[in-house]
Amino acid sequence: MIRPNKWFVSVMVLLLLLTGCTAQKTGQEELTGVVEAKEVDVNTKVPGRIVKLYVQEGQQVKAGDLLAKIDDEDLKAKEAQALAGIAAANGDIAKAAAGSKLSADSTAAAVQKAEAALAKAKADAELARKTYERMVELHKAQAISDQQMDSAEKDYKAALAGVAAAEGDLANARASRLQVDVYQADMQRAEAALAKAEADLQQVRINLKETNIKAPCSGTITSLNVEEGEMVSTGLPLMTVTDYADNWVNVKVKQSVLDKIKEGQQATLIPVSVPDKKYTGKIVDISRKPEFATARATNDRGEKDIVTYNVKIKVNSAQLRPGMSVQVKFE
Repeated sequence: MIRPNKWFVSVMVLLLLLTGCTAQKTGQEELTGVVEAKEVDVNTKVPGRIVKLYVQEGQQVKAGDLLAKIDDEDLKAKEAQALAGIAAANGDIAKAAAGSKLSADSTAAAVQKAEAALAKAKADAELARKTYERMVELHKAQAISDQQMDSAEKDYKAALAGVAAAEGDLANARASRLQVDVYQADMQRAEAALAKAEADLQQVRINLKETNIKAPCSGTITSLNVEEGEMVSTGLPLMTVTDYADNWVNVKVKQSVLDKIKEGQQATLIPVSVPDKKYTGKIVDISRKPEFATARATNDRGEKDIVTYNVKIKVNSAQLRPGMSVQVKFE
């Protein structure tokens, strides 16, 4: 039987004690986290038929690249309809404006003429009245004949009738101003129709742009859920773009660790499958929401409540792929 060398054992014990003291002194926490990456579902804002797919799964894309095309024939027809509505509304506005101006000009002239005619009729009537009153006095004095008296009375009545006729003409001329109001109402309706047609055209052109499905970010097509010729509706993901370079590690830490870490702090990340590789990340978020599933599980067993909090460590290294497990050391 080989007996261990006492000196060797003493040295090993001393080394273990020193190692433990060193780890405790540095205060490093080694935990295991999971790598995640930015994933964006690509949806459509307009329903329709996929007429062309420009990508396939695994293909690299850049932000703004054309991914798919939705049939736009119906939207183009609506665009033409909206343009026709705009043209018609502009024509109605021009027609109403011209009619309003013409009516306003002719009405003003007619009113001016009727006012002049009324003034003349009143002057003639005043002259006829004075003549008639003078002839009455002369007739009483038997200075004029009955025939002359009848003629003066007839002229006076005719002058009064002329005033009445002139007043009627003036009222008709002023009433024609209502036609101007009619043209103004027509113009307002045409302007409202123009505004609606322009709004319809704007919306149609927005929808036409949406028929070109473009990449929301740079990355890789990691899932393709549609095929050419398939009908799609709004809200359903057509495909998923994953940006492997925009990634991070989520790690759960105990509440006892929270006082030892802070946002902006560096962390060392070591892939479990490749322990000789090391990556550096930075804490960008420490969740304030506890992991209740852990709390309930420990409580159900009657154990002391162990609450954990999620810590997000930004990496931005495409070499760490989603789903990888990494050991985390907080510096």
